Formats: sequence, structure tokens, C-alpha cells
Amino acid sequence: MSKPTKSLLLFIILFGAMLIFGFAENIKGVTFPLIKTELNISYEQQGVMVSLMSLSYMAFCFVGGIVIGSFGVKKAFALGFTLMILGLVIVFFMPGFWSLAFAFVVVFAGLGLFEVSCNALATQLFTFKAALLMSIMHFFYGMGSSLSPRAAGALSSMWGWRQVYLLCVPLALIFLIPSLLARFPQAEVKEGSEKTTTKKITFFTALKNPMVWIFAIALGFMISVELCSSNWAGLYFQDVYNMDPKIEGAAFISNFYILFTASRLLSGFAIEKIGYIRSLFIGTLAAVVILIVGFVLGPKGIYVLPGLGFCTAIFWPTMMAVAMTYFREDAPIMTSAIIVIAGALNSGVQFLMGLTNRLIGNAWGYRSALLYTILAVIALIVVTRNMRRPYKADAGRTE
Repeated sequence: MSKPTKSLLLFIILFGAMLIFGFAENIKGVTFPLIKTELNISYEQQGVMVSLMSLSYMAFCFVGGIVIGSFGVKKAFALGFTLMILGLVIVFFMPGFWSLAFAFVVVFAGLGLFEVSCNALATQLFTFKAALLMSIMHFFYGMGSSLSPRAAGALSSMWGWRQVYLLCVPLALIFLIPSLLARFPQAEVKEGSEKTTTKKITFFTALKNPMVWIFAIALGFMISVELCSSNWAGLYFQDVYNMDPKIEGAAFISNFYILFTASRLLSGFAIEKIGYIRSLFIGTLAAVVILIVGFVLGPKGIYVLPGLGFCTAIFWPTMMAVAMTYFREDAPIMTSAIIVIAGALNSGVQFLMGLTNRLIGNAWGYRSALLYTILAVIALIVVTRNMRRPYKADAGRTE
């Protein structure tokens, strides 16, 4: 097989994995309300399940980094596909809440491995026009996220929500098989100078850096705002306004991710001109406005709140770009620590949203997203002020 053919196969595997990633992750916007009704799950239990999924995702992002460093990207890809397929099959058979929650934890462990595997493979493949190719990669994630709610709504109407998860298995196998056969690039970190650079600072040293925590808190609130719609909007419109999650709920999540995908594909050019920090402020403040208007409009807010997808799409990549600029050569380790802490914070926030629904009322879990968006703005102000002090690259290094 020629080198161009090998590269093309890897590109197909990468973009296909991102498509499956988006599809499998965002079925929950339609299925969670149906699961809640069938199993008679409380809002607090729903919050626990969402939190466990988030923790599993972030834990396996960390595990994925270890797997890639020790065994390579190909092994991490294969393990991610295996865990996701195993979890999807288990979902079909699990009868109760805790067994189902365990199945979702396995699925999201696989998705966590995808997160780091896709980024690692992209680093190896995107040696030319990297910004454009990264946009295309995230476009495939958004495409999967946009298609999955409508497919889930249609299939759950015909068969049931369990069959929706089972459908993902053959889709995953389509890309698992070529990933096992393909020859992945060898990781240069094992014998190049990059390895020496990375070892100068450890993950646990990064956790002691105050700026890591400041960045992580800001990113954690931003992730919480991004995920609140897919996790809670379906329940909100079902329980508060009696809308059908298979129809209106599916359309809402699909529209949210259509705008999310469009933003990921198009906003990068504007962000480069406006500036990273300024773009984040514009995005978070616009999210505050959309949430206020959407909630004030009541049931008609279903036409406004998908606009949150366009704003939140810039949060993760732009915040990561800011952190990479600030931490310079230590960015790989520092951003890994930021992602893990931010994921833990998001997990806690998702649990609090479920608890808010139980203690205050059905409407207030999703509406509390407004509070967390305001906290994201405040955290962003703190980040901006602390970035005035340059990062001391020599602090806390180990030779």
C-alpha cells in the first residue's frame, strides 16, 4: 500500500471516529427522558448518572494519555472502540438504573479514549494546513451530533430507545476493522527530544500550579454550559411544557448541534482576527443573553435556546489555545491537568443540576445553566487578570 493510500485510510479512520463520537455521545438528549420515564428515575439519580458518565470520560482521557505513551495511538483507538461497543451492547440488556448507569460509564470510557486518540492522531497527520484540517475534524463530530438526535427520535418511535444504542454497534465496527488493519505513525516522543521536554514537568507538578486550577475552573464552567442542553433540555421541555422528546426534543438537540457544527467550522477565522480572550468574552456573554431570552419566552424558547450551540462551540478549542499560548513548552502536561480538573468540575455541576430539579422544581435544573454561565464569565475575568503575570517555565521542573 502506497504512502498516500495509507494516509488517506488514516484520515478516513480519524474523521469516521469523530463522526461516531458525536453520534454516540449525543443520543442521550432524546433517550434520557425516555429512560427516566421507563425506569421511574428521579432527577437526583439522573444527575448521578450524568456525573458518573462525565467522570468516566475524563478519567479515560487521562488513561488514554498513558496508553498512547506506552503502546501507541493504534492501541488506544482499538481499546476505545472496544469499550464503546461493549457498553452499547450492555445498554440493550440492562434492566435497572444502576446496571444501566454502569453500561453508560463503559460507553463514555470509550469516548474518553477517542478524545485523546483523535487529537494524538491529528497531531501526527495534520502537518500541513493544520487549522483547516482541525476544523474539518470537528465538523465531522458536529455532523454526528446533529444527525443522532433525529435518528434517535425516529428509531425510538418505531422500536424503542434501547435499539437506538444497538444501532451504533455496526457503525462503530465499520471503522474499528480498518483501524486494526491500518499502520499508524510511530510516536516520535519515544526517542526524540520531545520526550525529554515532556519529562521536565510531571502531571502532579502541574496540579500544584495555581494557574492550572484557574484555567480549569473557567473551562469546567464552560463545558458545563456546553453540555447542559444535551443533558437536560429534553427533560426540561418534556416535564415543564409537555413536549415529546422524540419529536420536539430531538429537533431541539439536532438544531443545537447544527449551529454548534457551523460555529466550529466557520468561527475560527473570526476568532483569529478578534483575539482569543475577547472571543471567549463575546461567546459567554452572548450565551447569557440567549439563556435569559430563551427562558423568558417559555415554550417558545425552544426556538431560541439552540443558539447556545453557536456560542458554546468556541469554548473548548479557544480556551485550550489560550492555555497553550500561556504555558508554552509545558502546555501538553498543563492542559492535560486542566482537562481532568475541568471534567471533574463539570461532573459536579451536572449532579447539581439534577439535584436542583429535585429540590426546587422541574424547570430549574436547566435554568441553572444561566448561573454557571455567569460564573464562567467571572472565572474568565480571573484568568485574564492572572495572565498578566508571565508563566515561569523553570518553576517546578524535574530533570
